[in-house]
Amino acid sequence: MSQPILVAEALSSGYGKFQVLFDVSFRVYENEILAVVGPNGSGKSTLLKTVFGLTTIYSGSVIYRGRDITRLPPYVKARIGVAYLPQTDNVFAELTVKENLLMAAYTLEENEARDRIEEVLNLYPVLKERLSYKARSLSGGERQMLALAMTLVRRPDIIMLDEPTANLAPVVARHLLKKISMLRDEMKKTIVLVEQNARAALELGDRALLMVSGRVSYEGPSKSLLQDVELGKRYLGLR
Repeated sequence: MSQPILVAEALSSGYGKFQVLFDVSFRVYENEILAVVGPNGSGKSTLLKTVFGLTTIYSGSVIYRGRDITRLPPYVKARIGVAYLPQTDNVFAELTVKENLLMAAYTLEENEARDRIEEVLNLYPVLKERLSYKARSLSGGERQMLALAMTLVRRPDIIMLDEPTANLAPVVARHLLKKISMLRDEMKKTIVLVEQNARAALELGDRALLMVSGRVSYEGPSKSLLQDVELGKRYLGLR
């Protein structure tokens, strides 16, 4: 296996004095989907926020491409290729689809911005038909596609997704997960996917991280966790 693109070592973090993560270590490898699963309240979303710099970090480190980024502010992490897509409030609701994409490209030269926006619109053609629509008028699935498109405009190396299929109809969720797999397969992106639908995440992922009560209970091949009857039944509701 190649060198990891991102390494977390003994991370302990939370919100102020309220600790959520306890000595969490894991690795993310180039061009893989790491599925982060676990029961509600296990620290999955906090894990992504900690890597991105949105929590109080008590100890431990985050290394990205050999560089210690533990204490860097989120905007710096975004500039060097780390993207975080929260579950909600991930688009500008009162702006149009086109305006949202332009906001994502605001640091780019005009020609480069145009080319990148065209690139993501080819990936999500439904957005091309809705360029003049305000984001708040989009369906839940379309809004998540817009959020993904905005992220891709900035061409990150690693994308952390926090429950992108939450509150979506099953058929829409499946379509969105297929689009996420395309990011790995066709665009060679590295994905960290927090997902409440454990079975769907494990079927999609290359490797898995099982979080339980703020600690890592399993890290390894997704298929092995999917086939582990005891862990699946106890923590993931799998049968």
